Amino acid sequence: MRLRQIEIFRAIMLTGTVSEAARLLHVSQPVVTRVLQHAEASLGFRLFERVRGRLQATPEATALYGDVERLYGEIERVRRVSESLRHKGAGRLRVAATPSLAGPLLVPAVRGFCARYPDTQVQVLTHHTDEIVDALLANQIDLGFAFSPPRHEAITCEPVAAGHMLLAVPRDQPLPAGGRRHVVPMRKLMERPFVGYDDNSSLGLLVRQTLARHALEPRSTLEVQTYSLALALVEAGLGMALLDQYTALSASPGRVSLHAVQPGLPFEIQLLRASHRAASSLVDDMREQFAQAAAALAATLPERLEAPVASFDATTAATARGRD
Repeated sequence: MRLRQIEIFRAIMLTGTVSEAARLLHVSQPVVTRVLQHAEASLGFRLFERVRGRLQATPEATALYGDVERLYGEIERVRRVSESLRHKGAGRLRVAATPSLAGPLLVPAVRGFCARYPDTQVQVLTHHTDEIVDALLANQIDLGFAFSPPRHEAITCEPVAAGHMLLAVPRDQPLPAGGRRHVVPMRKLMERPFVGYDDNSSLGLLVRQTLARHALEPRSTLEVQTYSLALALVEAGLGMALLDQYTALSASPGRVSLHAVQPGLPFEIQLLRASHRAASSLVDDMREQFAQAAAALAATLPERLEAPVASFDATTAATARGRD
């Protein structure tokens, strides 16, 4: 189908009559009828049947309509961007982040970006890391943010923020005091409900490998694929979880206490873009806004951390107990 045929087909689907479709598109009824006939002839099947004065979509038309709406949305997006470029010299930026980074970091980054570029069209998406890579390679987005993504020869990565994993605990299920050293062994907490991860992301693997390296088997009856969902379960009192500090810092202080972990479990947040496309000034500015959002949230960490520290190191915890 040609674009004009798609436009006519969509208008009839929306209005149900040739006359209303013509009025919607500001053309004559004969034009609508003629284009519709050409579309049906080229497709080889009927799109509409006349029922009591209205056009009723055939099953074939109904099956086609979903794809037409998606295509029309992309056409409208191109039109808006072209109008923006023609009248204001602005452009478009398509950015994605993993679900756990979207709320605490991408939203404030977009807010700062839009304040600087109010006329730029910004498409904001949430994807898992492998979906971000696929979207970059397909030129569906301009940049993405993810935790320590796997290396890819066609993807350029650069660090924009860093942090550590924290232990998030339901406020009504406090950790033991930890003695004068304010250190509690992680092994002592393994009988508590624990929210685990069943994804293959870098942080999910980090948590599972750390637990396995210290021969720790938490009582885990809940498994999730995103850190934001893990936090929601902690806030609901369903268990504790190891979270990246940015997700953890978005927790409600009244429902969740945050505790440092020894030894530290560091991570990086990377900006991803396609290697074969040069970074624009808009990409550079979004990177800066994201880094500023991460720095601002990280600055609140000291006031949110509480005692005790959770220690994977049995020797450190035992020493702390011996000095009590």
